[in-house]
Amino acid sequence: MGQIKAKTHLEKLGFSDGDKKDSKHDVIQKWVHENIEAIISETFMANNPYPYTIKSVHWEYPVNHISGSYKMLVGYVDIVAHIKCKIYFNDTKEYEDSEKYAFIEVKTQIPSLGELIRQMRAYQNYNDKRTSYIIVSPDDRHVETLKSQGFYFYKYKDPTQLF
Repeated sequence: MGQIKAKTHLEKLGFSDGDKKDSKHDVIQKWVHENIEAIISETFMANNPYPYTIKSVHWEYPVNHISGSYKMLVGYVDIVAHIKCKIYFNDTKEYEDSEKYAFIEVKTQIPSLGELIRQMRAYQNYNDKRTSYIIVSPDDRHVETLKSQGFYFYKYKDPTQLF
């Protein structure tokens, strides 16, 4: 029996996310969905003094590269939140409606920091400046490095554990 053929560009590059087959990944992903407002408010919207709304939340969101008629599936982001907000200019009352996106990657653990950063950079390569990237994991050993590389981190705390 042969190997399963890679379906996404990231799989072709050797990134296989074994986390996806772990039921703990599903538990954390569901928790992220249920706590999306807190995660958004405490990460990239933390310094935004103006109201915003989360318009939609989608699981296993495909990231595509499109060039003319060519389309390639890069990979899937665990959760994408679409956010409507206002951007004010120079402390005036003038504002512009804006849209932002949060790409949230769930990790039950982070065995390789370099591989996680390469995965996130691949997603960044195919999206615009309106997108922020958040890693949610109980493994917080690499928080400072992830922040220094422009990623947000939100620690998952198992609600069934007291400490």
